Amino acid sequence: MTPVDAAGPTGIALRTSTADDLRAIALLDGRAFHWTLPEEDLELFRRGSFDPANFLLAHDGDELVGATGAYDFTVRMPGGGALPAKGVTWVSVAATHRRRGILRALMRAQQERMLADGLAVSLLTASEAGIYGRFGYGPATVRHSVRIDRAGASFRTHVPDPGGVRYVETDELRALAPALHARWHAVTPGALDRTDGWWDRILADRPEHRDGDSQLYHLVHGDGYVTYRIASRDNGRICRITDMATAGRDAYVALWRVLLGLDLIGTVTAEVAPDDPLPHLLTDPRRIRTDGRHDGMWARILDVPAALSARTYGTELDVVLDVEDPFLGRGGRFRLRGGPDGATCEPVTDAPQVRLGTSALGSLLFGGHRASSLGRVALVEATDPAVLRRVDVAFTAEREPEFGTDF
Repeated sequence: MTPVDAAGPTGIALRTSTADDLRAIALLDGRAFHWTLPEEDLELFRRGSFDPANFLLAHDGDELVGATGAYDFTVRMPGGGALPAKGVTWVSVAATHRRRGILRALMRAQQERMLADGLAVSLLTASEAGIYGRFGYGPATVRHSVRIDRAGASFRTHVPDPGGVRYVETDELRALAPALHARWHAVTPGALDRTDGWWDRILADRPEHRDGDSQLYHLVHGDGYVTYRIASRDNGRICRITDMATAGRDAYVALWRVLLGLDLIGTVTAEVAPDDPLPHLLTDPRRIRTDGRHDGMWARILDVPAALSARTYGTELDVVLDVEDPFLGRGGRFRLRGGPDGATCEPVTDAPQVRLGTSALGSLLFGGHRASSLGRVALVEATDPAVLRRVDVAFTAEREPEFGTDF
């Protein structure tokens, strides 16, 4: 019989994964998302990113019917601080066992374990945006899918040409990119770090990963890099950027100059933050079209004082928050005092000035959404409009958050 770590819904047992469970987890996940993980990818994941202690399984007898896992990350906070966090992944429930409370039991047990490990924040990227709000997660970052008409994309005369870009092969990028990415991570709210296992997976460039596109090409600068593929379509060739990190202006400008100077390319596509400055570099910013606006990383605050005191704020703020957390019961009233130099947050019994749920607070955590916008749809409520305006300014980060690593 299946060993039991925790009780689930009637007839369902929860337990921690072992190393021997990976193939069964992959089969469950493949049935849920209609895909098959090649043996080479499964082995790469086993060696580099699979920590059985981070996976929680649900069993009906000896049958695996649900799973949730996590990766270990360090996430950058506004102001430059950082927190350890779990990135939730591989969440699936067998189609034969839906609507039995299995997902809810897995999510609750997982969050309780994260709290026991002393974590303040849980993160995820959502395959379906309607699922995770009820578990306390809120969309925390935004991504724009952009398409640039390369033929008409000329740089303004004042834009410098820093140079310093060169092509490298994958082995050299593998040696250079971690340090370059770490510098980008240090200055980007919401950014996630990458372990060696992540780099091995990201740069694995087998033909079955290419969807008919070219191999990966890599450009590096002393302060950044970009990786791209070339796709051939009926309407011409497309440069599809797959990964980019720049820690300074020169690297950003220099890399984009090369990308928009590629011969025989009609279009360049990328995923960028809402405040990406590329339009300001071009004489005709209309050459950049936004094809979509998507939620990116979601955040779930597990420990309100620890999470809110780990970042800085755009203006001095002293406010009592009433945080609702019906799923995990970690809400309450908290006094947040902060500013550009740091913050403190502690439980209080004072009358609240602002009321919000954990999902709304997760949306505010990295500065990716505005309190005033959430207030317009009653997700944030303040006793005084002036208080809401101050919260709005205070939670704005130094730049739009980007997480940078899909998980």
